[in-house]
Amino acid sequence: MHVDSFLSISNSKLEEADYVVYGIPYDATQSFKPGSRFAPNAIREASWNLESYSQFSSFDLSYAKVCDAGNVFCDGTFEEIGERVDQLLKKVKGTPIAIGGEHSISVLTTRNFKGSCFLVFDAHFDLRDEFDGNKFNHACTTRRIFESGLEAVIVGVRSGCKEEREFADRHGIEYRFSWEIKSFEDILDLLGNKRIYLSIDMDAFDPCFAPGVSTPEPFGLSPSILLPIFSEIADRILAMDIVEVVPDENKITQTLAARLIFEFISAKEKRKML
Repeated sequence: MHVDSFLSISNSKLEEADYVVYGIPYDATQSFKPGSRFAPNAIREASWNLESYSQFSSFDLSYAKVCDAGNVFCDGTFEEIGERVDQLLKKVKGTPIAIGGEHSISVLTTRNFKGSCFLVFDAHFDLRDEFDGNKFNHACTTRRIFESGLEAVIVGVRSGCKEEREFADRHGIEYRFSWEIKSFEDILDLLGNKRIYLSIDMDAFDPCFAPGVSTPEPFGLSPSILLPIFSEIADRILAMDIVEVVPDENKITQTLAARLIFEFISAKEKRKML
């Protein structure tokens, strides 16, 4: 089997692509199990094991214009990394798909999508004002994004301190615990007709599906819930990120992340045909 250093479905130049995948290998604040800086390349490697045809969407990804733009250089300050993300996104005409890295990278990638709803699948509230003395810690991600003016909807949450839950309730942030979600319609009902920035923290899924994450939590979601959600709202998703993969030895988590990228693109392309 051929394996290369770019996503297997990458087939277009940056200026021609309808989808631009880029890595942000940053994990400076991970507080339990570090290693998500290795995720972008591990997800690319895993993608070569996957068929380009989506059985769920009945779509062959060879017909989608996809560019793998490589990794953003992550030395320097958090703001310097953000400036490099901004420079890249100015060149992107299609839908950007960021591969983290830890969840704090979403603070950088969402600031180009004001007016959208930040739909985040996450085991954690991520609503702390600061953690370990850092306001841009991964545990503060949704708090910073909400403060930037984006509406926030948190799905699959099952961990956080009392103050985070109280902050969400006080500010009207919609959230659903993992055990409350019975079907994908429960999630669609939260969204209305909003334009969406989608963030998938892989710890939203139960550790049996995604063992390679920085902060695993029991009682998580099944990743299959995302397939009908993609099918229904992919055309309203302006951008997406997948974060918090810490590559595992059996390549389970990075393979799931790669498949989610494939299925999102397939669903978005299929929506164009409707």
